[in-house]
Amino acid sequence: MQVVLHLVRHGVTRWNQERRYLGHEDQGVISGELERLAPLARRLQGMHWTRVYCSDLLRCRQTLRYLLTGNEVQSAALSGNTEALPLPGTVYDRRLRELHFGEWEGKTYEDLKGDPLYRRWIEDPAAVTPPGGESWEAFSSRIQHFLAGMHQDLSRSCGKDENGEAGGRSSQKTPDLLVVTHGGVIRQIAAATVPDTPFWSLRILPGEELRLKLAWNGQRWQGEIMS
Repeated sequence: MQVVLHLVRHGVTRWNQERRYLGHEDQGVISGELERLAPLARRLQGMHWTRVYCSDLLRCRQTLRYLLTGNEVQSAALSGNTEALPLPGTVYDRRLRELHFGEWEGKTYEDLKGDPLYRRWIEDPAAVTPPGGESWEAFSSRIQHFLAGMHQDLSRSCGKDENGEAGGRSSQKTPDLLVVTHGGVIRQIAAATVPDTPFWSLRILPGEELRLKLAWNGQRWQGEIMS
């Protein structure tokens, strides 16, 4: 089984602009920023998606809705609108949330640089958990769980031939899957699936797309970066 995974980071939020840590805080995209995604939206709207997945947080729901429908929604911070209507067929998944930064949510590097625990976390995030936040082990585990679930979804829906065995669509076009999520999640998915790709080796800006071509090797997804 092979797939092309289109990973899109949500549009710009107020805390993104202010360079504050933004994990589970449910901010919307700044009004007007979604329009900057118009070139990507035009390309994505012309594609057929075998599966669409999205973080359940507002900034990702707003971004997805704009990308697939062209309908801009106002930022919760600016307009008080805290909803983006769900799109039929989309899986909104909590496992695609950003790392939870706990007490460091909303803080900047300048706010935290004098904290010895923060300095240790910068040096080795796998060894330190933000106070009240999420451990690196828990974060990477839920991303792995999502990836395994993605394989199960595809196997159930389109991966069986006439004999009920996997691979029945091998002669057809490689399925395209869209995932709208967060920068850390995109890095972690790439690090977990593409050999020799350290987490910090990728920089994905708000509104950018990373494409991966992945194959299931019997135990996990593995592949390469396309763009």
